[in-house]
Amino acid sequence: MVLTGLPLNIDFQQILLHLANFAILFFGLYILLYKPVVDFMKKREEHYKAIDDEAMGKLAEAENKEKEYSNRLETCDAEIAAKMKKAEDEMNEARLASQKAAKDKADKLIEEAREAAEAEKKGILKRAEKEITDMVSAAAEKIMLSDDITKAYDEFLSDAERSAKHG
Repeated sequence: MVLTGLPLNIDFQQILLHLANFAILFFGLYILLYKPVVDFMKKREEHYKAIDDEAMGKLAEAENKEKEYSNRLETCDAEIAAKMKKAEDEMNEARLASQKAAKDKADKLIEEAREAAEAEKKGILKRAEKEITDMVSAAAEKIMLSDDITKAYDEFLSDAERSAKHG
């Protein structure tokens, strides 16, 4: 036993060896474990940060697209309303034109029917006038040729009745 003169039997050589072993162990663990784990954690953090940045970029892009589609929908709604209004106006114009054409055609048909009726009326009046003239002529002739006026008048009436029945 070596007495160093220190109380409690403290051996500095042993303490230094333990400190050296601890330093070697610390340095070895630092190189083998701590540094790779820290590097791994940094890479992992960077990886998740990149994923997060990518997700945020996609989220911003999606929000922009949503705004764009919303704007497009609003403009489409306005365009649809304008086209519907235009189509409705065109339909009303076509309906009015069709009604006007139908009214014009009906007026023309009515006018043609009036003209035809007027022509037929004139024809009937001419025929009636001719028949009356013929009957008056026949009656006058019979009166002139006959001595008996009563007999001639009765014959005139019977001829007129026969003409009315046949004509």
